[in-house]
Amino acid sequence: MKKTVTLIVAIIVLLLGGFTTYYVSNKTNNITHEKKISKIKRTVSPQKLSKSEAKKINDEFYSHKIIKTGGESCFVGEYPSTFSKLINKSELVVVGEVVGLKSHVSNSFPYTIVSLRVDKVLKGDRKKLNKTIPIEIMGGNITRKEDAAAHNLKPSDDKDPNEIITLEFTRLPRAGEKMAVGLTKIPKGVNGTQGKSWSATYVEKSTFFQDSDGKYRRESEVPPTTDNGTHDLTGQKEDKLMNNEMNDLINKSQNKK
Repeated sequence: MKKTVTLIVAIIVLLLGGFTTYYVSNKTNNITHEKKISKIKRTVSPQKLSKSEAKKINDEFYSHKIIKTGGESCFVGEYPSTFSKLINKSELVVVGEVVGLKSHVSNSFPYTIVSLRVDKVLKGDRKKLNKTIPIEIMGGNITRKEDAAAHNLKPSDDKDPNEIITLEFTRLPRAGEKMAVGLTKIPKGVNGTQGKSWSATYVEKSTFFQDSDGKYRRESEVPPTTDNGTHDLTGQKEDKLMNNEMNDLINKSQNKK
């Protein structure tokens, strides 16, 4: 129970200037520890990744045990009720390909910087087109002792405290995947970042992954069970609506060419 509560608190989002994001400002929280876990740091070509390049990045980044850990994305302020409001809350909305992954640890929590090559700009600065931008996501590679410290626990005696594990709070992308995402800029130094970066404005609610049929979809949540034992499908209905409107927006941007 203690660990679950800690995880929920860790990914509670903050209301900043009308939008929400999940980082913690280092003006009020001193970074007590920062350590780069992933060794992947290479110059990325603006061209599409080959399958072998994507596989190499993924094999290196995801070479550890993956632990999907529970958590809730809580939004301070009103969550957008429509797709247009969801888009309006973001400074930048883009479609792109994941071309790099790099993890670091800050305040005993893992973060991953996703390098996204921008193929389309749906809203915001069109100078980002064909550029690679950094997007910060909570989750990534961390040692067991650092993970234990985040919850004020001691490492388990039967586990190597220096073993690296991959914590996945929400879906972590793979190199070579395509994403459509609404973004908000976060300042340099937040959560141990080395420069200015971006975060998904409403975390997984602002992130759409391309499926095998070419459509972009949000990661579906498991529908909660109601008091009478049935499943509440409200979230799934919202996902379907938002997915359709994101794909419509992408298609309209293609037709303008």
